Amino acid sequence: MIDRERLVTLVSQALREELGAEAARERALDGAGALMLPPERGANVGTAYDGAALAAMVAAQPARIAVGRTGRGTRYTTTTLLRFRADHAAARDAVMSEVSPELLARLGLFEVTTRATDKRHFLARPDAGRALSDDARAELTRRLPRAPQLVVIYGDGLSATALNEHLETYHRALTAELTTRGLRAAPAFFVRRSRVKVMDEIARLVDAESALFVCGERPGLGFADSLSAYYIYRPGQGATDAQREVISNINPRGLEPPRAARLTADAIARILRDRRSGVVTR
Repeated sequence: MIDRERLVTLVSQALREELGAEAARERALDGAGALMLPPERGANVGTAYDGAALAAMVAAQPARIAVGRTGRGTRYTTTTLLRFRADHAAARDAVMSEVSPELLARLGLFEVTTRATDKRHFLARPDAGRALSDDARAELTRRLPRAPQLVVIYGDGLSATALNEHLETYHRALTAELTTRGLRAAPAFFVRRSRVKVMDEIARLVDAESALFVCGERPGLGFADSLSAYYIYRPGQGATDAQREVISNINPRGLEPPRAARLTADAIARILRDRRSGVVTR
């Protein structure tokens, strides 16, 4: 028979340093039920887990573990359910919202579009987000220099929220890091309703030696505001993801944007030096 009070005490002790005494008590009470298997699951009925170890796992990452349940049933607690619904709403908003034109203007980024005509078309037809519109091809040919060392592309991807929240910090840091390393980039720009592989078409269009595409990651139920930075060396027709590399989880709780910009610039310098990217040897 499990001593529930002792279990709560053990978990409270483990969480106190991270959450504070009052929050730790609440978290332990909410999660105590999740530390043993429910009666209907058979052979392991009444098996207790190491409360301190589980508490450490809870503190180490944002996954939904040890969230507890109501009484001896299987339903989530009210707090857990409300948090889940709030995170789900944030994820939907991140996908359906738009990158701010005011932000783009403040950063001096011009805008082009893909063949996706609106947000619903973009979500239903990924291929449309991987190809430039005819107007975009003409605009890029006019605005970008021929054969740049690097072309820097920003796209909304699947989280406009990520760009609205972190693009300014990342872009300003990246510009400084590229300059420090003597890397020559064409004027940066934004591609609305775009997916990763549009970078290949852009690089071929202007004969860029390397391309960087920074977009919003597909939101989860923990973070909805993460950026990813994809980069590739001279993508040919039919380039695959094996030739591409990525730095992901760029947000203040993961890889902070200024540090991510520094790592991105280091990676661009490396692929230019080695004349290859990804896991494919050439």
